[in-house]
Amino acid sequence: MTNEAKHINAMPTKAFFVDMLVRDIPTERAILDLVDNCIDGAKRLRPGNDPDFDGLWVKIHIDGDRFEITDNCGGFDTDTAINYAFRFGRPADAKSTDYSIGQFGVGMKRALFKFGRYFEVHSTTEAEKWSVEVDVSEWEDDGTWQFDFAELIEDGDFPPEERGTRIVVDKLRPEIANRFSSDYFRRGLAETIRAHQRQFLSAGLAIEFNGQHLTQTDLRVFSGGSYSPVVEEVTFDAATDTPVLVRIIAGIADSKPSNAGWYVVCNGRVILSADRSEATGWNSVADQKDGIPKFHNQYARFRGIVFFDCSSSQKLPWNTTKTGLDETSAIWQSVFPKMLDHTRTIIKFLNRLDEEVEEYGKNSPTLSALAKEASALDVEKIRGSKSFAFNKNPKAPGPKMTKIQYSREVDKIRVLMDALGVGSAKAVGETTFDMILAEQGEEE
Repeated sequence: MTNEAKHINAMPTKAFFVDMLVRDIPTERAILDLVDNCIDGAKRLRPGNDPDFDGLWVKIHIDGDRFEITDNCGGFDTDTAINYAFRFGRPADAKSTDYSIGQFGVGMKRALFKFGRYFEVHSTTEAEKWSVEVDVSEWEDDGTWQFDFAELIEDGDFPPEERGTRIVVDKLRPEIANRFSSDYFRRGLAETIRAHQRQFLSAGLAIEFNGQHLTQTDLRVFSGGSYSPVVEEVTFDAATDTPVLVRIIAGIADSKPSNAGWYVVCNGRVILSADRSEATGWNSVADQKDGIPKFHNQYARFRGIVFFDCSSSQKLPWNTTKTGLDETSAIWQSVFPKMLDHTRTIIKFLNRLDEEVEEYGKNSPTLSALAKEASALDVEKIRGSKSFAFNKNPKAPGPKMTKIQYSREVDKIRVLMDALGVGSAKAVGETTFDMILAEQGEEE
């Protein structure tokens, strides 16, 4: 035998491949990948930039024995199953969904193998109905890299209420069974789904998790009267068939530190939520003359949102797991300076507001005018470029106020608390101030 006729076997074992495939993906992310595939089905049914998903639903159930996700989002056909959905990696000629977030690259297979040792996939379209049932241990012992259909109907006429996809995973891995049994994990997962899929929930898609109907997370900014968030809309690669539409919104909302920061949304999927890290420009003041300070509660009213939308999801600035930024993306690097500019604008306003609140307290003229003129709007409803605006000469609702601060020995303050019949050091200060003022008034 010649050297040319001999080959070294480099084929990985299936067990090794599966173990490597699932090792680094967090469980929550694997479930989000499956939800993404359902949403891509919804997008195929209701295409467009501003779709209405009312009537479409996704139901997820997890417990210590089983994972199940079901949708009525149209299903996927046998051609997709045979050539794309179950292949490891995304072929160059794979079908694509405009503005997709799933893409059948690796997410579905990775989730199935990560969760357990047995899975079923059932899908029904208008004309086809099929299913695959796989015992992973038996498949690993089989020499072929194929899955067989358990059911296949290719010439049907199935009504809309039967169209959709159902995935079941049994024989859960021990670590997955433990997590799925945990109330703490389930509560966190429900919040993660609410946060990441908020735009689709807002568009009418119903997502049910263990029987609980999930609602969208609150993401609104004040607008109305003389108040307006800044909105900048730009298009990249405008001359191509796949332009990237970018909409940046920055403004103010209710004071809530846990909700403050930047949100980055790619094709509707929230990949960064309430981010206050250097990735979105915070804490850069030491490095740049006009940098952004480190976040603290003075900026608890800040809200910034960047929407990226493109029919080709590969052009979006997200990482391969769609859970974070690809900061090397040329489009992200073009948008980032704009975000910094808008952050500075809002911070300047919030610094001014902080000084005013320090002076007027609850009678801040700006806060009073804000409450009277503006209302909180869902960010998805805010369109059209505009500059940041606010009432620059609000009328004070009462007399101008200022704070008095001083310190005294605790024992002496307690003496006055007892003497005055009040319960706090603050009350001692206010009561004694009023007493002296009254005396001055009598003298005058």
